[in-house]
Amino acid sequence: MTSTSVETEFTRVGTCFCGASRVVTSGIPIAVSICHCSICRTLSGAPFTAQALFKADRVKFEGDEPTTTSTSPQVNRCRCARCSSPMYASLMKGTMMAVPLSLINTPGSSDNLKPTHHMYYGHRVLDVDDDLPKFVKSKGELWTPECDVAANQSA
Repeated sequence: MTSTSVETEFTRVGTCFCGASRVVTSGIPIAVSICHCSICRTLSGAPFTAQALFKADRVKFEGDEPTTTSTSPQVNRCRCARCSSPMYASLMKGTMMAVPLSLINTPGSSDNLKPTHHMYYGHRVLDVDDDLPKFVKSKGELWTPECDVAANQSA
């Protein structure tokens, strides 16, 4: 199988609510994360978000120039200019892209989109009972119930 056929096999298209913008991803994501950080929760209105992480050259945006919000020095979140649907986040000075699973996880496209870990689990508002690794922040220290005890004692 050539690399071209692999890319074609794993090409996915996600469309915003109004249909004016599209994100096309190719290949297998580097990781698929569930994020519990306060920024993701606030911007989504949900207790957590799920996104697939791709190298930037594996993500193509089509449509009007998206609106962009810088939520940290390393993260710019982009939304459809017409309907404000989340389209992607540009990470690490634009070298990586996080694409919401809600955008690309359409029927028949769930291969390789299963979450691999939780991020910012210490910030969660809802416990999730699964066997995925749970990190206190984006990576590094694994969350344990003792982390919650320590955080409550320092608060």
